Amino acid sequence: MTLHTIELSSPATLAAAVAALREAAPGDRVLLVLPDADDDFASEVRLQVLRREADAAQVQVGLVTGDRDTKQWARAARIPTFATAAKAEGRWRYPKPEAPLPSPGIARSFVVPPPAKVGRGLAGPSVVTVGGRTVLDGRTRRRKRHGWLRALGYLLVTVILAAAVVGAGAFLLPRATVTITPARTRLVSSIDISAQTGIEAPDLTNKVVPARLVQARVEGSTTAQATGSDFAPAAKATGTVTLINKTAREVQVPAGTTVRTTTGDNVAFRITQGITVTVPAGIGQRTTAPVEAVESGRVGNVPASTINEVEGALGLSVRVTNEAPTGGGSVADITVVTQADKDRARGELEEELQRQAYASLGQSLRQGEYIPPETVKTFTLAETYDRFAGEHADNVGLQLQLLARGMAIDLAGANDLAEQTLRESIPADHYLLEESIQLGKPTYNRFDEEAVSFTQTASAETLVPIRTGDVRSLLAGASLAEAPGILARRFDLASAPTITLDHDWLGRLPYIPTRITVRVLRP
Repeated sequence: MTLHTIELSSPATLAAAVAALREAAPGDRVLLVLPDADDDFASEVRLQVLRREADAAQVQVGLVTGDRDTKQWARAARIPTFATAAKAEGRWRYPKPEAPLPSPGIARSFVVPPPAKVGRGLAGPSVVTVGGRTVLDGRTRRRKRHGWLRALGYLLVTVILAAAVVGAGAFLLPRATVTITPARTRLVSSIDISAQTGIEAPDLTNKVVPARLVQARVEGSTTAQATGSDFAPAAKATGTVTLINKTAREVQVPAGTTVRTTTGDNVAFRITQGITVTVPAGIGQRTTAPVEAVESGRVGNVPASTINEVEGALGLSVRVTNEAPTGGGSVADITVVTQADKDRARGELEEELQRQAYASLGQSLRQGEYIPPETVKTFTLAETYDRFAGEHADNVGLQLQLLARGMAIDLAGANDLAEQTLRESIPADHYLLEESIQLGKPTYNRFDEEAVSFTQTASAETLVPIRTGDVRSLLAGASLAEAPGILARRFDLASAPTITLDHDWLGRLPYIPTRITVRVLRP
């Protein structure tokens, strides 16, 4: 005969207990271990149903509980109870099922044993009962009819008297209701974890979780406005020169002939008249011609008598001078590309590409992985500008290509390790409130090419379970005024307990613990 020990989780329900019975084989023993803080089985109806289900499944059922009410109703339902599972293994005594009553009208025969001395060859008298007749040694005797009516009457009177006593006690004896709320305590636990490449699964003993390198290539372009400024030549200087013949013949000076100054920085001018200028024959003969500076800007504004040389072979036949200064050469303030403009363009584009790279790296993540931004590094693959520093332009363009690389860590595994560490730190007498578990953000400590070290925290709220049986025993017979203080000294409560008393004859809680109803609220 196999003994199955099954621990029911809180809150223990009748449905869970019945399901455990149905999974056992006929003839087995099923020992149900009830949670300490639950008293849901302290009900005669539920235990009677449990007993019927056990009989129907042809198994023996027993309970491990310390609740007094549960033990009392279990005895009424003929279900054995034990203080521990170990005691059940050596002291299992299962009540036998009640013998069914015989059906009337069915013949029953039995032989009355003979007296001490019976005549030689004589057999003992035989008795046969059929219906309402009794045959003894062949002689018919009638049974007394209506004897069961008298027994039924006695039973009915007994039941009525017992009900009257119980009803009077329920009406006259005091009854109390105690409502208490256990206090919550928040526990915080932290663990130092190392995420390493080459690890297959999280390991609590060594405090490591898997990690892997991921990378992505991104590129983009941008245009930044130039902010530098400079003065650049805007207009060319103009004027008039006098050409003087140095020979006795006529001299032809073609348009575009270059003349220049010879003092200081030489400034070149070109004759701008559209046709060839003719200098009359004869030494000293002269003519005038318009000129324009070769270069723009103020450099072409020269004083009078400074243009005195004709370039080329014509300088042997003609000499030149400007009787008036030239003018009109000017400069303008223009935009220039600076190195700061190029650096700004790179910084803005690099920041944008890093965001794109991080998003691209995220697309390669597996379930539960996380890439710490601190682990992402970028490497420049290509960088091209369309302007040089110092070049006259309103904008500077940039094309940039980056390679991003980061470390993907198993954050889900790290959270599991932190939660497991938290659960192991909970005191044995505390009950963990599962819905209160919170996981903090990792705090990263160290990074390298193959590992990331960080600290993960987990927190949760716990409470110390309060047994209803302990409250009943503690308050039985206590005065109504002292009861709240007794509970506050014995238990850690979130708020003051609420106690209501019916039929307050003596100003005390009932001396009978079963007359005290305890309600433990969830904080």
